[in-house]
Amino acid sequence: MNKFYATLCERFGLNAYIAGDYQKAERWFRKLEQSEPTSIRVLRNLGVILLAEGRSEEAERYLLREEKLYGASFYRHSALADLTYATGKRKEAARRYRLALREPECAEGGKMYHMRGLMEKRLAMCEDEKRYTGTRKAMEFFRQAEESREAGAHQEAIQKFLQSFALDETNWPALNNAASIYMNTLKQPAEAEPLFSQAFELSHSIQVARNVELCRQAINRGQKKK
Repeated sequence: MNKFYATLCERFGLNAYIAGDYQKAERWFRKLEQSEPTSIRVLRNLGVILLAEGRSEEAERYLLREEKLYGASFYRHSALADLTYATGKRKEAARRYRLALREPECAEGGKMYHMRGLMEKRLAMCEDEKRYTGTRKAMEFFRQAEESREAGAHQEAIQKFLQSFALDETNWPALNNAASIYMNTLKQPAEAEPLFSQAFELSHSIQVARNVELCRQAINRGQKKK
C-alpha cells in the first residue's frame, strides 16, 4: 500500500468514526492493517473503534498489543482505563486512571488537561465500590435505552438514557444518544442542544462537537423561517 492510499484510509476511517459510522471506520482501518499491522495508528484506532462497537475483548487485545510494542503512555493508560471501566474491572480501571492522571499530558498546561476532570470523577467512582455498582446499573439502563430506540419507542429511549446518566455522571454517550434522538428523529434541536453541550463539556469528543455544531445550525435555520 502506498503512503498516499494509507493516508486516505486513515482519513476516511477517522471521518467515519467521527460521524458515528463505526462499521465503516473499521473497514477502512482493516485495509490499513493489511499493510501495517503493528503501527500505532492501526492498533489504537481499531481498539477504540471496536470498543465503540461493544466488542470489548477484541478492543482490549489491540490496546494491550500497542502497549506491549510501544510502552506505557497517557493515551494507552486512558484507553485501557475507559475499557476496563466499561467492562466492570473496577480495580484495574482505577489503576489505569491513576497512571493516566500522572502523565505530563494530563498536568496543567498539558494537551490532555481538559480530560482531567472526567478521569478524576471516574477514579473516585472506581475507588467507591457502592458508587461503582451504580455505574453498572447505569449500563443496564443504557442497554435498555438502545433496545427502546431500536423498537421505535423514542421518548422511552430518551428517558432511559437520562436515567443512565443520572446513575453515572461521566456517562456522556447517554446524553449524546438522547440528544441525537431529539435532533435526528423527533426534529427538536432546541431540546437536543443542552444535552449535546453537556456531553461535550464532559468528553471534549470531536464527534460530539460536530453534533453540537449541527444542532445549532438546525436551530438557526428554524429561527430564520419564523
